[in-house]
This record gives sequence, structure tokens and C-alpha cells, in this order.
Amino acid sequence: MRLGVPVLAAAVLVLPLLAPSGAAAQATLDQLDAKLDAMVVPFKVVDRQGGLCNSAAAASANPEIVIDSDGFGGAFVVTSVMVRAAYPGVPSTGFQFFSVSKLFINGDRFDTKTGNILGRIGGWGVWESADIMGMPVRRSSDQTNPTHGGNFPHQIVARSNGPAEEIRIRFFCRSDTEDMHIDRVLVAGWKRPGDDITVTYLPGH
Repeated sequence: MRLGVPVLAAAVLVLPLLAPSGAAAQATLDQLDAKLDAMVVPFKVVDRQGGLCNSAAAASANPEIVIDSDGFGGAFVVTSVMVRAAYPGVPSTGFQFFSVSKLFINGDRFDTKTGNILGRIGGWGVWESADIMGMPVRRSSDQTNPTHGGNFPHQIVARSNGPAEEIRIRFFCRSDTEDMHIDRVLVAGWKRPGDDITVTYLPGH
């Protein structure tokens, strides 16, 4: 079917009205970018290197977990930090003298002094594991029946500062009779789709 000249001319006039202007197109792209920046996805990162928590020859040690994001200007959320002791090599005291000492978020330091994560677990071939998030803070030095205060955070929100370290968790670790090793650390939470999260366990001595 052939279009007459009046019909063709009308169609040509309508096309510019349907095509968005440069400013409108840019505004649409900006809105899309804003939605993508606000979007978050779950993440799970495992450090399988592990390392020494404390040597029986030393009084105590302060190993650390460093959680870092390569993003810029955004934020991410940590909701779980699972720590697993190595086996074989779990001392007879287990995690009895393993607690969270300090928390650093974007350079701000918070002294937590939590209670011990776990006492000794009975049985053979057991990897002792625990999630440190939400642990009660200890208000007394009683190892068996401490007075509890507040809580270690149930979730941690940190800014993504690129190469700067965002979250650092420092532990108090003691093993009186045998060396104690951490087998692995698993960190989970929420992040922006384009950001990469790294988790590093820094051994004690």
C-alpha cells in the first residue's frame, strides 16, 4: 500500500515527537543508574587459608579478620561471620578462650569484649564452628557464668572506600595446652552487584 504525500508528511512530523530529546534520554539513564546503585545482592566469601589462632607457648594472641570492598562511594552489609576451628588440632579447651576483642568500621574503633564463643565440644572429629554476629558482650570476668551486657552487632554496615579497609574484627585467642588453628572463615551479607568483597584471616602467633 502506497502512502499519499499528506499521510507521509504527517508520519514524518510524528517521528520527532516520539523520539526522546537528549536531555530526556539522559534523565532516563540517570534514573536507571540510580536504581542500579540502590540494588543489592547477597554475597558469600570464604577465606580457606585460615592460620594459627594462638600458640600454646604464648600467653595470648590477637588474630584478625579483614573484610574489604573494592567499590567506591557505596556501602555493604555483613550479616554473618562464621569461624571454624581446624581439625585435627582443636585443643582440649576448644573455643573456650576465643572472644571478639575489638571492631573497626571505616577506621572507627569499638571495644566489644564479648564472652567466649564456645566451650569444649565432646566427641571425636568435630570442627568447632560459630557465628560471631550478635554475641553478648561480657560485663564480668567470670568464665563460667559471666554477666552479659549488650551485643556485638547483628549486622555491620560499612562504606565502600576502595583500597581502604572497611571492617576489621580483632579476636582474643588463648590455648593453654596445644596450638589452635582456624580452618576457615565465611562472611555473608549484602552488596552492590558490581562490588567485590574480600575476606582475609590474619593469624595470631
